[in-house]
Order: sequence, then structure tokens, then C-alpha cells
Amino acid sequence: MSAAQLEELLQARTISLNTQVWREGRLAWKALHHVPELSRGRAAPPVDDEPGFVKQDRLRERTAGAPLWTIAIVLAVLLVWFGLAFHLPERASLPYAFGVGLGALLLPVGGVAIFSLWSDYPSQRTSLQVFVGCCTVLLAVSGVSTLVTRGYAERWFNRDNLTAEDLRSQANKCVQLRDLRCQEASWREYVRLRPDDAVGAARLGMVLNLRDKHEEALVHLKRSLDLGAGAYDLFAFYADSHDKLGHTGDAIEWSYKALSVAPSLVDVRGHLASLLLKTNRPYEALSLLQAYDNQLEAKGGRPYFVAQRISIETAIEQAEPEKNVERTALRLPAFSGHFFAPVTLGSSKPRAFMVDTGASRTSLSDTVLRETKAVYRVTEPQVNMRTADGRVALARGIVIESMRVGPFELKNVPAIACADCASLLGQASLAHFDMQSVRAQGVEFMLLARRGPQ
Repeated sequence: MSAAQLEELLQARTISLNTQVWREGRLAWKALHHVPELSRGRAAPPVDDEPGFVKQDRLRERTAGAPLWTIAIVLAVLLVWFGLAFHLPERASLPYAFGVGLGALLLPVGGVAIFSLWSDYPSQRTSLQVFVGCCTVLLAVSGVSTLVTRGYAERWFNRDNLTAEDLRSQANKCVQLRDLRCQEASWREYVRLRPDDAVGAARLGMVLNLRDKHEEALVHLKRSLDLGAGAYDLFAFYADSHDKLGHTGDAIEWSYKALSVAPSLVDVRGHLASLLLKTNRPYEALSLLQAYDNQLEAKGGRPYFVAQRISIETAIEQAEPEKNVERTALRLPAFSGHFFAPVTLGSSKPRAFMVDTGASRTSLSDTVLRETKAVYRVTEPQVNMRTADGRVALARGIVIESMRVGPFELKNVPAIACADCASLLGQASLAHFDMQSVRAQGVEFMLLARRGPQ
């Protein structure tokens, strides 16, 4: 029948809007009122008996319109932006940021999936409505929670009534949340209220350093120093900002100061060694790392800087001698009240020898002598020597044909070798140098300058 014929039958009430109709191309029979071109806007009468598969097919064909799609896309973009803006750590990698963005959409997508599993008649429109609802709820809950817990709402609406202690407390909360933006905002307000507080200026400078605002960080960190603050982390951050701005000399100086307060800062020590290598002072860098590793080994631990020391030793082998600024003097930084010099014997890599001005001769163990394959001759087969702990040990007096202290080569060096001898650089070797102990702004060094031609 044609559409006109169906309309005549409807007018004559021979058929009703519930009458089932079908045409080629349709999956199943449908009530006439579900076919827009036949019902012509007439309200659907109550359906007394509609097959389930017909109803399911009808509901599944309900598609979402352009406005609903637009709202869903806008909310999804807002949700991803919110996650990246407030839950992405500073300096996060691209894969990590991508993961955070996908994670922001995980709950809405999961809500749609659960709805599809539990609903008898899921459709595109209802699924999109569930997605929009989930996004809206998440944005509302996350937004309110973020504004309240991180202090943004209070700073916006109650700024004039906040005390310095309130701002300090809020900054500490932001530290727990790892929100650097929030920390910066809180400490800025704190410093505004208390411009002469050294701790506040230091904390603001540290946060600015972490956010790569190094020029401004130096201003606040220096102000903290001028106000009398002094701490290893303050020195370390001050050194790092100088380094990031290309002030290598200042970065080296303040890194040493940080280590003088906290020698166990391995990240500062390793970075300082890299800075020294950059300024063509590889032996000083090696001494810095060897001193730390030597103490670890003395306590039965494993050396920490093995890989970096290998890198520096390789750089020494490949370096052009004329570019080495240590050709005239070798600077040794103090560690635990001692100075350690990089000494090269035979075909081995440089080893840490402690500078001992109280020892008459250089001493080393039989193991070191064997491992280095140093060329030597025995001058005294048996020598009684007293160790540091008061024991008397049997040793051999030898003369080492050649050894290097840093870049300086020494010939025919008198030494003592025994099974338990420590690696000490005694007066017989130190006599070839002019020694000077200097203290530069809280950091102690020993300078070894070679006497006469090398």
C-alpha cells in the first residue's frame, strides 16, 4: 500500500497508529507511529503489546544529535585539560602526560561501559548522555575539591583576611599534593606579608627553581642568604639555578658549600663532578668522587660513583694536555677532614690515596701493588711499621719507578708495601710539591703545585 492509502485507512479508523507495518530494507515490523513519514507528528497511543525485539531495535536506533555531541566533546576536553593542569607533575614526560590525559577519561568511559552492560536497550543517545553526566559530575567534584584543598578558593575570596601562618600551612598542604603551582602562589603571598622572612624567601626560591624560573629564583634565594639563612638545600638550589643560567663558577662554589654542610648529597656531588669536568678540572672531579667512594668501601659498603669515575677517567685519557687547567696546581677538596689525591700506578686507573703529612713514605697494600702492575724494586725486604691503630706490621721498603699524582709524574718514589697497608701519600711524595691549605668561603681545599720541571 502507498502512504496515501495508509492515510485514508487511518482517517477511516480502519487501522490505528499501533498497526504494524513493514517495507523492504527494514529489519522488523514496526508500529506505524514509529515511522515519521507515516505518523506525521501524531502522538503515539499507548502500546499495549509490542514485541521485545521490536522495541529493542527501535530504541537502539535513537541517535544523538549535534548539540549533544558538541556538549560531550567540550566536557571531555575540559576534563582532560583539568587533569593536565592540576594533576600533571612539573617536567613530566610526554608519555606520562598522555597517560594522565587518558586517565581523566577513564571514569566516564567506564560509566558508559557499565551502563551498556546493565541496560536492556542501550543506544547511542543514552550512552552519550551517560558520558556527559559522568564528565559533569567529575568536573564538579574535582573542581570543588581542588579549589578548596589547594587553597585557590580561599586566596580568591578571602585573600585580605589570610595570615602568614595560614599561607604557610596551605603551602605545606600543596607540598603533600606535589602541586608546585599551588606552592608558588602560597609562598608568594607569604613573602608579600613577611618580606624579611629568610625561610619564606628560601622556599619561594626553591619552588621557582623547580619550575625553571631560575632568574627569579636567584633573586629570592640570594635574599634569603642575605637575611642570614644557611642550609644545605638552600645552597644546592642556589647552585643549580646558577648552573641553569650558565654561571658555572658560582654553581661550583655553592655546590661545594652544600657538600661542606651535607657530604652525603650524592646528587650534588655527582653534578659538581660534571661541572668540574666541564671546566677542564678532571682530577679534582675524580678526587671528589674517589673520596666519597673510599669512605664507603672502608665501612664495608659498595662504591657509589663507579660509572661516573670511569667516564672521568676516559675523559682524562682522551683530553688534550694543554687544555687541562690543573697543569700548574691540583686542588683537592676536603672530605671528613681528609684530602684524597688521585694516584695512578702502572697500567691501572687512578686510585684514591689519602694525603698524610705525618707519614714519611707513601704506603700501599700488596694487593694494590699487584693489581696495578707497577714497576718497582725492593730496597728493604723487612721493615717494621706501626699502623694507624697502633699495631706493628711487617712490610717491605720499595722504590716505585713511576707514579702520577693527578697530572704530575713522579720518578723513583720511596714507598712501603704490606698486606694491610692503607693507601697513603707520604712526605717522600709530597716533598715534590708546594702544599697550601686554603679555605674559600667555608670550603677547605689543599693545593698541590709541582716544584721544578715536570
